[in-house]
Amino acid sequence: MSEVTFIKGKDQSLENSIAFMQATLAEQGFDINEVKWLNPIENIFSLHIHDKVCPGLFTNGKGASRKATLASALGEFLERLSTNYFFSDYYLEPALDNNQAWLYYPNEKSFALADYKSCLNADMWRVYDPHQELTGEHLLSFNDNSDQIRAIEMRHALTDETVYVPMNLLSNLYASNGLSAGNSRYEAAVQGLSEIFERWVKNKILKENICLPEVPDSVIARFPSIERSLADLRAQGLSVSVRDASLGGQFPVMNVTLFDPKQGRCFASFGAHPLFEVALERTLTESLQGRHLGFLDGFQVPSFDQQAIAEDENLENHFIDSSGLINARFISSQADFAFVDWNWDLTTEAQWTWLVDLAKQQGFDVYVAHYDHYGFHACRMIAPGMSEVYPMDELLVKNQNDGRKLRQALDQFALDSQPGLVIDLLDEIGFSDHQGVASLIGLMPDAGDVWNDMKIIDLRFWLEVYAKDFDSAYQSLQVCKAYVHPDKPMAVVYEAMQFALGIELDGLDAAIYRDGRVMLFGETMVEQVEAHISGDACCWGLALGQAAFEQSQRHQALWQVYQRANLAKAKE
Repeated sequence: MSEVTFIKGKDQSLENSIAFMQATLAEQGFDINEVKWLNPIENIFSLHIHDKVCPGLFTNGKGASRKATLASALGEFLERLSTNYFFSDYYLEPALDNNQAWLYYPNEKSFALADYKSCLNADMWRVYDPHQELTGEHLLSFNDNSDQIRAIEMRHALTDETVYVPMNLLSNLYASNGLSAGNSRYEAAVQGLSEIFERWVKNKILKENICLPEVPDSVIARFPSIERSLADLRAQGLSVSVRDASLGGQFPVMNVTLFDPKQGRCFASFGAHPLFEVALERTLTESLQGRHLGFLDGFQVPSFDQQAIAEDENLENHFIDSSGLINARFISSQADFAFVDWNWDLTTEAQWTWLVDLAKQQGFDVYVAHYDHYGFHACRMIAPGMSEVYPMDELLVKNQNDGRKLRQALDQFALDSQPGLVIDLLDEIGFSDHQGVASLIGLMPDAGDVWNDMKIIDLRFWLEVYAKDFDSAYQSLQVCKAYVHPDKPMAVVYEAMQFALGIELDGLDAAIYRDGRVMLFGETMVEQVEAHISGDACCWGLALGQAAFEQSQRHQALWQVYQRANLAKAKE
């Protein structure tokens, strides 16, 4: 008889879940590679997987056993495929079928710029645009160049009201917060909303400088597997504090803080689920996901600077990898709440109802989109005002659409070879010098490609050279050199370009320096430099415009995955 393993919080056995997900992914053309297994302490595992054809599609799993961890990683892979999260940062339009009017889902809705107020509802507009500053242009999708606002269908969790939410809002504000998958709709929904509460409560704790109560040893002793994991951590030289983050029994959230006495640093991790044991296990596995105990990155010295801890950037770091600062008071013994031995041991459906009501009690509405197009349940949910990862004002001052504008400007440059439009746009938007151009325009570059290292300042430099603005180019080059690693091939290229620009700016005869330059840099590089100075070449052979996407094998593989995903959606 084959083994059947059930774990708390899951509506199916691990064996059935894994078999179904592996078969589904294989049927969709994926070849999943289990890249990196870790088991740093007893009963704590983590796993990194990716698609062999398109390694840019990857997920991480965590759990208290190998099977639970594999199920976690596979579930997250299908979740990100179903919810389009895999595609949210990339340019997709050329991969559209000629007869396909939709970009994300067949039931999405498009709005003309003039009709942008027709999406969302009045309550949502009050959250997203309290000062009436947003325009239709702010809501255009990043993944295409259409002049229509593409919005996906979501439903109010209590009233079932249908709203259409611009994908732009989801991409700019929420990242992966609220995405989840499960063996049933309610299982997926409970996990998604639990994670929203986890991050909201964590932010509340950080911003309000709250100190949490320790969980008594007698309570930990109820869970022998977790108790052994904690003992193993301590045996390997780490100190551990397990704290109740329910804020007096209100919310299903736990905290585990790891301390490294050798470094004088600590790392706070949070987890959530209506079941106390599940929340605690998830918190512990999260704290060690992807970590070797001999290399504990992200640990920080607690700070007394509450202003720095409450800043948006620090809160974002906590969302990304929990590496943000915590207040020194957080690790004190002066708890602001008494420990509560909470546990909402309800059916999965009842847990969902309780969580939705709990969000409503805090003043937040929950909106959900369910997806079943792989015969597997995934969902995307938002709680406006509660579940945002990034500040609302980023819609105005740091909108992902800035990268869309740059992509369109580079498309135009590829057609007319006029660099002024792109340079003017760089000045107008004010990108940071160190921002990667590939990520800004939605390109997945191949491994080792120059695109991986191309920053805004590099792009500016090459365009200024092409425009024969050698004085500006020389100034930009100094910043380029500060960013490039000396072992990178471009480090020598920049030295060769600086030498050539020095000749031009000093009005010297380039011919008398040519032999010396060849001895310094080689004939091939000198010829390439001369072609750039004369305007016969640009960007050191880097393809710009649509060619950049067409020449990237990884981006082409991404488009193929996107097209296969669209077939599954259309069938549903």
